[in-house]
Amino acid sequence: MGISTQLMDDVKECARAEAERRTYPPQFPALPPVPGGRYFDPAFAKLEADRVFSRSWLFVAHADQLRNIGDYVLLDQLDKPIMLIRGTDNAVRAFYNTCRHRGAALVEEPQGNLGRRVTCPFHAWTYSLDGKLVGYPEAMNFSDLDRECHGLAEIRCESWGPLIFINLDVKARPLADFLGSVGEDLSDFAELDGRLHLVDRTVRDVGVNWKLPVDANLESYHVNYVHRTSAARTLQQSGTGIQLLPNGHSRMLVLYRDSIDGKALSPFPGVFPNLGDLPHCGTFSYHVFPNLSIVFAGTGFVFLITNWPTGPSTSVYNVHWCSSLAVDQEDNRKISDMVIAALSQVLFEDLNVLPGEQRSLNAGTLESLRLGYQERRIYYLHEAIDRAIGFEQIPESLRVPQLLASFVQE
Repeated sequence: MGISTQLMDDVKECARAEAERRTYPPQFPALPPVPGGRYFDPAFAKLEADRVFSRSWLFVAHADQLRNIGDYVLLDQLDKPIMLIRGTDNAVRAFYNTCRHRGAALVEEPQGNLGRRVTCPFHAWTYSLDGKLVGYPEAMNFSDLDRECHGLAEIRCESWGPLIFINLDVKARPLADFLGSVGEDLSDFAELDGRLHLVDRTVRDVGVNWKLPVDANLESYHVNYVHRTSAARTLQQSGTGIQLLPNGHSRMLVLYRDSIDGKALSPFPGVFPNLGDLPHCGTFSYHVFPNLSIVFAGTGFVFLITNWPTGPSTSVYNVHWCSSLAVDQEDNRKISDMVIAALSQVLFEDLNVLPGEQRSLNAGTLESLRLGYQERRIYYLHEAIDRAIGFEQIPESLRVPQLLASFVQE
């Protein structure tokens, strides 16, 4: 699997054609205004929490965060108490951080090692690393307690190479089916556990709806302005090629300027052979519905951006920085730190401008968002959100018309 030579050529040609385009594409519809309330309305935020974030596959951790048997990580991205645990069989599982006796939190620290057992600090009920109830004090005081029914409540959890996803919906289709063509294009990920290392993680509170930072990752229209002294020096903003993919996902290549040598910008050994030279042609990225951006800086460095709602108008921004160079050597650490610093500057330039947009939305001085052709990935995200929620559940004033199905590349 991986991207075929023909598809690589098509992706690059799409970006080159965009650089030469001078008129609005005649076959593409004008995008209707996106209601501003979708970015602050509490009822709509509740619908997203219940129908999008509770039913989608969500990237939550890198395997390096819990590499050894008994390692655990408390997830801070969701409003539910969830922990990941690496079991004795080396598999990573997800459970609610909730004792099945009276609900006490089983662990309090953000991460650590449990040894071979999970023991509740309240009454010492004890569980195996795969969630089975293995013991509880004074068993004679409990009548007919069925241990099989009192194991830890498990959550759907699947790994894609070193990337760990969860889904709160027990009936969700498998992760591979959900990823679809993204998983096929990026098939290298499946072989990279232990080879694509987590070198750092950035977490930042932002006073904006979760979609605003996601929107910024979905378009390049702002590059020449917000990033005029950073990314705009290397990127040819007009050369932005976009493909809409099934399941709400999408792909984007923003070409480097002709004077830029993409290979020279990335000093990391390549670990994505199936991508060919696409990551050296410009900023190459994928969006995975609802909130994950996978962005390549060459074929040996990738960063994964997720933004998580904490309220109708607030969110938490996460970046997992991943490199083909392990950071156990000082020289490797310095290289990664240098690249992360440069890329962080660009990301934070987006985050610094977005609160003004949120204030306008909250105040009602911006009633709707007007999107252009280069911003169609944003509109496509809104369409996918409405499909996930169910049209009949959304007030008519907050819906977006479904227009882009015929432009999705199967």
